[in-house]
Amino acid sequence: MAFSFIKYYYYEIYKSKIDLFIFSVLNENLGTIFSIIYKDYPLFSGIFALILISIFCFLLNNRILKSPFKPLKLKPISFIFVNLLLIGIYIIALRGVNHHVFMNERNYRFANLEVINDTALNPLIAFVWAKKAKDSLLKLPYISEEEGLALQKELFSLSAITPYNSQNKPHIFLNLMESFANNALEFHSLELNLLGELERHFKEDFVFERFLSSGNWTAPSFFYLYFNSPIILTKSKYFKTNLTQNPTEPFTRQGYEVIFLTSGNRTWYEFGVFLEKQDIEVIDAISLLKDYPNAQKTAYGILDEYMYYKAYELFKGAEKPLLIIALSTSNHPPYPKVYESISRANLSGKIYEKLPKNTYENLNNYAYANSEFGKFVSKIKASDLKDKIIIAATGDHRVRDMKIDPLREKAFAYSVPFYLYVPQIYQNNLYYDKYRLASHKDIFPTLYELSLSETAYYSLGGRNLLAAPSDEKLEFAFNEVVWADKLGIYPLSSTKGYFYENNTTLKNTNEAFELDEYRKNFANSYRSLMFYQLGLRLKDGI
Repeated sequence: MAFSFIKYYYYEIYKSKIDLFIFSVLNENLGTIFSIIYKDYPLFSGIFALILISIFCFLLNNRILKSPFKPLKLKPISFIFVNLLLIGIYIIALRGVNHHVFMNERNYRFANLEVINDTALNPLIAFVWAKKAKDSLLKLPYISEEEGLALQKELFSLSAITPYNSQNKPHIFLNLMESFANNALEFHSLELNLLGELERHFKEDFVFERFLSSGNWTAPSFFYLYFNSPIILTKSKYFKTNLTQNPTEPFTRQGYEVIFLTSGNRTWYEFGVFLEKQDIEVIDAISLLKDYPNAQKTAYGILDEYMYYKAYELFKGAEKPLLIIALSTSNHPPYPKVYESISRANLSGKIYEKLPKNTYENLNNYAYANSEFGKFVSKIKASDLKDKIIIAATGDHRVRDMKIDPLREKAFAYSVPFYLYVPQIYQNNLYYDKYRLASHKDIFPTLYELSLSETAYYSLGGRNLLAAPSDEKLEFAFNEVVWADKLGIYPLSSTKGYFYENNTTLKNTNEAFELDEYRKNFANSYRSLMFYQLGLRLKDGI
């Protein structure tokens, strides 16, 4: 019964069955998590109701057991038949949708609506599956060299090299922003400005909106983007391993200083220890408080604006090329009190329907976080740094409190924008298609080719988004639960593909199509290629 309560509220928060994310609570501030639950859900009344129902069930069961029922005597043949019948029904109930395999995580779905599939599933089974997934993530599957070469032949090579670039090496700021997602951004308008100061830069610079995050919560996206890792390395035996061929390494080899900057705390997922093992300097909320003692504290650190103050100072004082990889935190519940960026009067009924809980707080913090980043970009553009720095930003995952339309948002629900500021001096022979499909895998290859000359790097199917397409196999976007290419959208839980509503969106029609052999195998092959390259890098065997 307790698991049923957990299942219901878990779905309410994350719009999913109990999955791997449930274990992330062990890495969070438990007081913070409790405050979110206490504020948003009837926790104590729910527990009280659970106790009352449990007592009632216990008393009812006792009453039934003590009732003077006449014993039912069955003949041996009848007894055997009834038991075989029950076993048969149980086996049928366990069979999958194709009626030839037992129900498992890949085939438990029986309805077109995911809300029905996820809430109908037994929560204990879902928890066991999540536990197995967690355990498997901590282990690295072995992919042989022969298999790795075959995968590269099937998909694409892991090795790439940047073209000749005669320009001086620019500073680079890459910002992974908390919940900077398209499912909220689609409500941006003249009346409801969810971008704030960033709106100007969205109009002036490069923005890709048909873009997928690699993971669906912060830690996976962090490791996918900054370390090309399909596992959370700080939750594995490789916690203190020095990786080779990190995405930051091509910059280090070219003389860059690399700093990780966050408004959060370095102890979250033990990021600080891991990053320092990779020879990356760490500046977190604790460090920032020394420079800005009056900074407003939040549940996860301090407000983002102080992170941007520090970034500007670091770039102004840099004596050699500087790469800052950042992680913002202010747009995360429990939402800190920030200035009013939007008006409640401009929130429509459609927004409340899509985001029924903490609607104003959620969107106001979303707008605050975007605007503070926009102010940082404005400050850079107004300074002598404007021609010396490339700025990139993307989201770590969707706004999770927002409801998902399972019929039209199989990919859109997991999409985030990718923003890019490139000084005019570095805009040589650029090709820009704002509707180009892409994902986190493409960010570092784009930055490499804009800034580094004839430099080798590792690529997981990434390409320069500001160069014309040269290989159709690289024109795809990938997320943990869905991938997409020019033909359509492919949920990893489905054997079908789905057509786009049009070629400017990631929203899909409900018209499905059969997959060819390449697309049918792509997701598994791509995941295997990720594990293969990570295994090579962990062994120093490139």
